[in-house]
Amino acid sequence: MKKLNKITLMIMMIFVFSCEADDPKSFYGGTDLLDIVESAWVSFRDGDYAVSLETFQEAKDMADEQGGTDTLLMHSTYGNIHTGIGWCNLRLLNADSAKWHFTKSQSYVLYSFGTSVGLMAAYFEMGNEIPIDITQINLAIEIGHWIFSSGMGEEFENDITINVSDVKLLMARSYYAKGDLSNNTDLETGALYWILQLDPDYDYLDENEPLSWYRKGMDEQGQRCDSFEEIIVLILRELESQVFPA
Repeated sequence: MKKLNKITLMIMMIFVFSCEADDPKSFYGGTDLLDIVESAWVSFRDGDYAVSLETFQEAKDMADEQGGTDTLLMHSTYGNIHTGIGWCNLRLLNADSAKWHFTKSQSYVLYSFGTSVGLMAAYFEMGNEIPIDITQINLAIEIGHWIFSSGMGEEFENDITINVSDVKLLMARSYYAKGDLSNNTDLETGALYWILQLDPDYDYLDENEPLSWYRKGMDEQGQRCDSFEEIIVLILRELESQVFPA
């Protein structure tokens, strides 16, 4: 019996190594599958979100056909595909579907910057409606804090335009949405706190000092806003144009 087991093991090892020789990426799902996934990301980076979504779905169908393949490396491919589908849906304004796919991706690969910021953005979009859904906004904030505490990278490997600035801006917008305009450095909370993480030159702003309610670069004697909320909104719009240039 022991001899038979050894023979069986040797046969299995030969099969595995022969598969690797034929296609070194076989445990990721194979070169053909990975090429389709990369093609989908190329379309995404080009802004062709509908085409990208269709290509990611084609990749998912191909991965599903491999049924019995269940390796950690294959999990990374599945996670990548679901993250891609999530981002396409997010850009196509389907936040609820995006949230589902980002969550599914995390069941395969938890520590992914691109997936995490995508899920954060999906929760924000779902909560930033009229009326504001504070539960969704709080979930976005929770993920944002987790991203910074987890030690993961600061940009998404499949699209480097998705980076830590997106997270900081989403944090600022989320705190603004729930009505917290503060600069709480101890708890790292408040819209102004996260604005300053993006642009520390706004450090002259003071919620309790109306004379400080003007935009950076303006003469101090120039026009000021009538409320602290108004200046926060103006700055958020300006920062958004910098983080997401047209």
